[in-house]
Amino acid sequence: MDEIKQNFLKHIDSGICNGAEWKIITKNNYHHDSVGFRDLNKKKKFDKDLYFRIWSMTKPIVSFATMQLVEKNYLSLEDTIDKYLPQFRKINIVKKNFNNIDETYQSNNIPTIKQLLQHTAGFTYNSSNNIVGEEYDKRKIFLSGQTSLEEEIENLSQLPLLFEPGSKWHYSVSIDILSRILEIITKDKLINILQDNIFSILKMEKTNFFIDEDRNQDLVETFEYSKKNKKIQNLNLDSRKLINYFYPVNDKNYSRGGHGLFSTTDDYSKFAQMLIDGKNTEGKQLISLETLTKMRTNEIAQTLFPLEITSINTIKDDNYINDLKGYGWGLGFRVLVNNTDTNPYGQIGEFGWSGYASTYFLVDPINKISAVLMMQIIDGERILKQDFYNTVFKNLDKI
Repeated sequence: MDEIKQNFLKHIDSGICNGAEWKIITKNNYHHDSVGFRDLNKKKKFDKDLYFRIWSMTKPIVSFATMQLVEKNYLSLEDTIDKYLPQFRKINIVKKNFNNIDETYQSNNIPTIKQLLQHTAGFTYNSSNNIVGEEYDKRKIFLSGQTSLEEEIENLSQLPLLFEPGSKWHYSVSIDILSRILEIITKDKLINILQDNIFSILKMEKTNFFIDEDRNQDLVETFEYSKKNKKIQNLNLDSRKLINYFYPVNDKNYSRGGHGLFSTTDDYSKFAQMLIDGKNTEGKQLISLETLTKMRTNEIAQTLFPLEITSINTIKDDNYINDLKGYGWGLGFRVLVNNTDTNPYGQIGEFGWSGYASTYFLVDPINKISAVLMMQIIDGERILKQDFYNTVFKNLDKI
């Protein structure tokens, strides 16, 4: 696996990466390494066992907890969300081709739990290039550190959906809504749900919505990639960028569902490896193989393909590549359904997800391999994770 390190050294020299840590686990072996620096002046070494803001890699964990509770009959995939959140009983949809957030009609459809997991419920993101996303940002949805998850979902309920539930695939805040539902049905806080059902069983002792103050120095600083300068740089806090989402370090009362968790490479690898068969290393079953298989099987109709995530900052020039080309979506994960010119090496059925600051993981249940890659680069250059991904799959016989 020296090829991975050599690739990252090349990317560090070119200025598109400062450092990275990764762990690959196979049936009989594992590879855990890091390279680079934690600062732009190249003085602080990028060691192992550092903390990362994992952003949207929070979502698969919440999705997994949801399916555990489905198995325990706390809720059903076909339940409409108003069963738990009555404020969503009246659903308004923005009218097509209107640039006024008040131009809506009342829908007869209410999003379901399954649609929240699938990102087909009709919600959006502040950074998305549409009028509803713009309104999210105007109302500072998820931008405050003083609001509870309950308050944020209440604010969302006052806004219309972008489209009829089930009619499109659109990446969104739906897992935040799902997280609030989990709190309601269990009468417990989200972190306790995750701790009791996942973290404690997998011994993920360094994954939480906060970091103890005496470990603050171990949190990796976040940078961003400038497409203009083709280098990483300090953060630019422009409006409508998700970097403006509040992500506190030491607040023990903070929680979100679509982002918010901190983790380490080793900790997240425990979660990723468990997703091969649903068991921890001692053989304890966290979820049935039947449910796990459903989660990692494409659930999206072909009529909604291709899946794609864009933002107001997306530039579709000659170099643009849709990262989700060839992928479907299960119940919490991307799922590879076709090899493509941009992904010729991946194993069909490979699944996983990524985070806003270039964290990434994959699970291959056929070859029984998991791989976690951790960086902290907003809008990171695609080649960073693509080189990692390709190296893993081109060297299956060597790992």
